[in-house]
Parts: sequence; C-alpha cells; structure tokens
Amino acid sequence: MNEISIQMDNGPIEALQTYQRQQQEALILLRRQDSRWSWIRLLTVLVGAIPVVMLITGQQWLGAALTGVVTAVAFVVTVSRHAHWQRQRIATESLLKILSESLQQPLVTGQPVRCWQCPTDPASPDMRLPTILPTPHTWALTDQEREDLDLYSPPLGLFGRLNRTSSRFGARRLRDILDAPLQDIAAIEQRQATVNWLSQDMESRLKLMASVLPLRSHDEPLDRLVQALHHTSAHNDPNQVRFLRIWSLLSGSACLIMVGLIFTTSMAWISPLLGLLILNGLLWLIFKRVFCSLRQAVVPFIGVRGTILQLLSHSDCACEVLPNETSLAKLRDVFVTVSYQVKLSSLCDWLDWAGLGAVVRNQLNLLFFFDLHAGEAVLKRLVPYRDTLLQSLAALAELEALNSLACFAGEQAGTTLPLWQTDTSLDIQAGNHPLIDPNEAVANDIQLDAATRAWIITGPNAAGKSTFVRMVGANVLLAHIGSAVLAQSMSLSVLRLITDVRVRDDLTKHESYFLSEVRRLRRLVMDQDNDVPLLGLIDEPFRGTNSPERTAAGVALLEHLLASGHLFLLATHEDQLARTAAQSQAAQNVHFQERLNVQGVEFDYRLHPGPASTRTAIRILEQEQYPSTLLQRARELMQANDSDDSDKEVRPWPSKPN
Repeated sequence: MNEISIQMDNGPIEALQTYQRQQQEALILLRRQDSRWSWIRLLTVLVGAIPVVMLITGQQWLGAALTGVVTAVAFVVTVSRHAHWQRQRIATESLLKILSESLQQPLVTGQPVRCWQCPTDPASPDMRLPTILPTPHTWALTDQEREDLDLYSPPLGLFGRLNRTSSRFGARRLRDILDAPLQDIAAIEQRQATVNWLSQDMESRLKLMASVLPLRSHDEPLDRLVQALHHTSAHNDPNQVRFLRIWSLLSGSACLIMVGLIFTTSMAWISPLLGLLILNGLLWLIFKRVFCSLRQAVVPFIGVRGTILQLLSHSDCACEVLPNETSLAKLRDVFVTVSYQVKLSSLCDWLDWAGLGAVVRNQLNLLFFFDLHAGEAVLKRLVPYRDTLLQSLAALAELEALNSLACFAGEQAGTTLPLWQTDTSLDIQAGNHPLIDPNEAVANDIQLDAATRAWIITGPNAAGKSTFVRMVGANVLLAHIGSAVLAQSMSLSVLRLITDVRVRDDLTKHESYFLSEVRRLRRLVMDQDNDVPLLGLIDEPFRGTNSPERTAAGVALLEHLLASGHLFLLATHEDQLARTAAQSQAAQNVHFQERLNVQGVEFDYRLHPGPASTRTAIRILEQEQYPSTLLQRARELMQANDSDDSDKEVRPWPSKPN
C-alpha cells in the first residue's frame, strides 16, 4: 500500500505511523494463515472423496461411514478456522485503509480525505433515523454563516476537513452537528468528553472506523433498509397463518413419507402424492393474498442481507471497545442490544433461504408452503426489534460523526479543547484557521469581554484581516459543536455567531450588492434574543455604497453595536471607524501591516495594537513607474484629505451598554 510521507514532526503523526507499521507486519502473518487454512480446506475436500471411493470399490460400509464422519468434522473445523483468519485479515486491511487516510494531508494536497459536499436529506420522511443523543438548545446557522465560514466550499471546506465518515448516515449526522451549534455548556462539555475519549484512545477509534468501512459501498442498501424497517409490520391475520403453518407441517411430512414409500415399496403412492400436491396448490390459490403479503414483506430485506451483516459486525466491534462512560455508554447499550438480543445472524440465514430462485421456491411451496415459513421467520426476527435496528443505525451515524471530530482532535497537531465561562467573553491564544496549513499559518490572539466588546481591525488588502475574522468564526463554531479548536488555548462563553464577511448580489431575489449587505447586517442590528450573547463578524460594512455614506453608516453601526452589549469583530479600511473606536473604552483598535521593499509588498500576517498607520499605495504606484505628475497629484490630494479629516469631530457614545 502507498504510505504518505508526513513532514510534520509531532506526536499524533508518529503514533499513527508506528501503529501502521505494526498492522502491516500483522497483515503479513494473517495472509499467511489465511493462505495456509485455505489449502487445508481444499485438502479436506479432496480427502472427502475417500469414503465415496471405498463404497464404490465395495469396501465395508461401516469403515466408509466412519471415514466420512471424520472427514466431515475435519472439513467443518477447517472452514471455521479459515473463516476466522479471513475475517482477521479483512479487518486488518480495513484498519490499514483507515490509517492511510489518517496520514493524508488534506491541507497540503487541497483534497479532503472523504467528501466535502454537503450531504442531502433523504427524499422521503420514512427514510430518516431517530435521534439517539438529543441536543436541545441549538441555533441554526444560516446560509450566510455557512458561506462566510467555508463550511461546504470546494475543494475542502470545514465539513470536508472534519469528515471521516464512511456511511451516508454518518455524513448527514456530521452535517447536522456542524449546522446546529449547541447553546448549553453542559451539553457542549458532554460532547467534548466523548470526543476527548475517542481522540485519546487511538486504537479503539480506528477499529470502530475500520468496522464501518465496508458500508461505503452500501449507501443505497442502507436507505432501502431504513425504508423497509419503517414499513415492516406483523401479519394482520395470524389465525390464517397459524392454520396454514399447521397444515404445511402435516402435508409436508405426508409428502416426504409418500416419496419414501414410492422409492421403497410401490408406485401406487404416486396418486395420493399428486392429490396432496394439487390440494396444496388449491390452498395456495385460496390464500394467495396471505402468501403474497408475506413475500412482499420479505423481498426488500433480501437485497440488504450483506448490509445487515456489516451492521452486526460493527455492533460487535462497538460492544468490544466502547466504554461505559460519557455519551458513548448510551451508544454502547444500543449496540449491545443488537449484538446479543436481535437475532441478526439467524435473520440473514433465513434471508438466504428466502432468496432462492423461483423454480426451487415454487417446488418447496407445493411441498410445505416455503414462503410462508420463510416470511414468518424473517418477520419474527424483525418486527419486535424494528425500533432497535433503527436506533442502531442512528447510533452508527452518531458514532461516525463523533469519530470525525475525534480524528480532528487526535490527529491534527496544535488542537485543544476550549474551556467554558459563564461571563460573556472570548479568549483565543495562538489561534489558527483550520483550513490553512499549520506549517504556513501565522497564529494570532484575540480577547473580548464585557469591558472590551469590539475589535476594529484595519490594514491593507491581503494583510490578513478577513482570514483572521474567519479564523475566529471557525474556531468559535468548532467549540460550540464540542470539537477541539486549532489554538494554543481558548476560553469563551456561549455565543451565537452572526457573520457578514462575504456579500454578493442576489439576482434571484432582485437584490443589489448593497441591499443584500444591508439585509444581512440588519440581523446584527435588530436581533432581540438577549439570552445568548452574539458574536458578530463584519468585514467592510456598507462597502457597496459611496464613501461619505459608507463612513457615516459605518460609524452609526459601530455605535449601535457597542451599546448592545454583544461582542464584535469589524474589519475595515475606514480610518474614521478607527478614530471613532479610539474614543470608546468598549472598543480596541488592532491592525495588520505591510512592508514595502525592492521585491514588493511583504506581510507578516500578525496583529499589532492600534490602528493601521502605514500608507504604501502611492509608493507602490511609484515602484510600478507611474507618471511623476500623477504621483504628485495623488500626494497633494492625500494631504488635503488628511487636513479635512483632522477637522472632523466624532460624537462619542456610552461606554456601557444601554
């Protein structure tokens, strides 16, 4: 297999690589055992011909029988041992596949380990799963937040960065977690504890992921299984079924006896046998509705037999490795019920029989109503446990989503679980954006609280303002879904994100660029839900209008936001906003800066205190050899503009919220 070279020197990667080497060595031994027992199995088949030869050559029948029994026992043992080593080999190959994916570098390659697209919901409500771990007190992200924070953006996106699910159900559950951040500290910390356990126990996490790996090719069967479970019910006329089953046992026994008499005594028994078969055919026609309804109830499950076996395999693995602590204990209880109470193995055996060809089934139906017995056996193993099976699929999806969060926490260097405060605050130390390669990212800090509720970020284009704002938003979102964050440390209170970072016109709604922005900013201005503090992220407010109105509206917006008591980050090029913020105790100016040298403009991408003071636009024009007359005129206009700005006064606002 292709092992991807990892350049980052860190503990998680080294642990994964060490474990991968161990499993590769184990796979070599398992393949040898698999091959050895395969040959032994073939040998026992060849040995099985000995008793046949003994009978043909006239050897003593007792010796032939004993030889046949011994050979049969040996064959059963070898088949069992071969199946054991085969399962071990397949499990190890799946584990190595998961390990290989864990060692990929999506931030370097620009490609997600799994899919980055937002999963779609099933078309029908009867294909949805129940909720295993209820999550009350959530807020729903809008399309604006999803776009601003790159949740489902190609080619990677935050969802693609987290997604390690193998089933469609797991991907949908991860999407739901990402789209509905929690607003309750107890619920967040409970999920954090679950994610932490899975991230710390690397071996258990990888085994769980490997056990569900085969379901990657079962998306359609999984949907059909859920739909079939929703529609499955016991037969509505048990008395007819009871009568037919009793009759089938009597007629089937009689048929077998008459067949034996035909071969051993007289052909006269053919007529009674044919009469009995004709009677069974008439009964089948009379009770055709019963037979057909049972057959129709079973048919949807015949095609998903392999999916059910994979579900049983995953449940067995989950019972083995999941702890009786955190939220995983509830998931484990569901899997224990599936593994030890629901007769899935027996169900799959009956589905094998029910899947026989029509010719064979019709003959068996004439003898003893085969479809009736197969249908009853399948429903007996499905109907009482229908809700349990649906819950097991929901538990599988929940566990896949939690494992995805745990992979990010346990396999990504520089992650930490945030601490939660009751007082309104946000403190990130050395925070990085989760979609930027850590080898290239520049970490920055932020501290907001009741005293300093807003940061005004200034600086030139491409210096890092928008990236910093999105870094804060992405980490705050990760924190609220119970995930680790990409920072040296982070503490915060429960916050509700509202963003206005990327604004586009919407022709389908007949909205201009400016109108679209105004309506998005209105959410920050008019929000009346004061139970949960807001964190507003704004990049260049009112950029779609002329400069005087933009400045006036921006100052008025800043005053209003500071008086609201919520927290805000506002990135801007407007010096007037920075000067306005300097007059308030509730706001703080920070900036990114650039340096002009002979190679061009350089950025350090680090936040510095105070407003931006460097001006390099005219110097860049000069470096690009613009005409001297144009440059001189630009300097004169700049001096005049600075003189006008120095004469302007800004009305202060209250430093405490109203």
